[in-house]
Amino acid sequence: MEKWKELFIKRWLLLFTALVVVVFSLLSPTFLQLTNLLNILSSACIVGVMGVGLTCIFATGELDFSAGAQVSLASCVMAVVLGKTPLNNYIAVLVLTLVILGLVGLYNAFLHVKIGIPAFIATLGTSYLVKGIAKALTNSQTINNMSTWPEAFTFMGQGYLFGVIPMPVVVLVIVGALILFYTEYTRAGKYLYAVGSNAKACDYIGIDGKMQKIKGFVITAVLCGLAGVMQGSQMNAASPTLGENMFVPALTTVFLGATYGKIGVFNVPGTLVGAVLYALINQGLLMITSELWLKNFVQGGMLLFALVIVIMIRIRERKQ
Repeated sequence: MEKWKELFIKRWLLLFTALVVVVFSLLSPTFLQLTNLLNILSSACIVGVMGVGLTCIFATGELDFSAGAQVSLASCVMAVVLGKTPLNNYIAVLVLTLVILGLVGLYNAFLHVKIGIPAFIATLGTSYLVKGIAKALTNSQTINNMSTWPEAFTFMGQGYLFGVIPMPVVVLVIVGALILFYTEYTRAGKYLYAVGSNAKACDYIGIDGKMQKIKGFVITAVLCGLAGVMQGSQMNAASPTLGENMFVPALTTVFLGATYGKIGVFNVPGTLVGAVLYALINQGLLMITSELWLKNFVQGGMLLFALVIVIMIRIRERKQ
């Protein structure tokens, strides 16, 4: 009996996700249509990539409030460089964009690790700085379907691998597998969790806590940049406000993920399940009601629920 109870506690989020599918399929006959499921999956992939990035910085015990702005910046850099400069090579511009986002992560790390500004304040300030850069690049306007963009611009968000597998799914699987392997099966990756668990103890045993936090900020920024590229590709557009509504969903998926598998620990598998659950609920609510307040109510409730569960687990562990 105890074994089944423990299994339920660890996997309840997956069971709840399946229950959500059943409920919405009963409420809306079109919910299980292939086109709708693909839309849900694409949405989950973008939030999931962003959430996997945030998982890395949360693992170190810090956070990054500039994540949404980083998504916007990535889409704007891709659109502007591909559309208004002689550099029209998609791969080269993609690498350039991710390098720029990596520098944003380094800047966050510099403010927090080197200067000592709390991550909450540092990244909040960075978010406005990044928004300003994105607006300057686009003249505060949305860039749509430019004729100078190469055909590859829409491939990451709308294309299919072998004509069958949606590219957002391919990207999410690759990113999830790489970060899962790094955090769970390499010593360097496990250091992220060690620092988040007890930074002072890490200093005593020779683990450079500052370097782990730098890695966390950079990985987060690069993956948020990748999420921005995916979203811009999916919408065939770029906007300095594109990622503003992405932060809360990504944050929710990370905290929901901490209630799955490794209870109380931010982990990649949990984040991926949380991303799918969030996308299912979001799309399901859109299909059964037009009341926007209900969507906001449910989204806020999910985040608060996940926060309360994680905090209660942490408190119990400290008492034990």
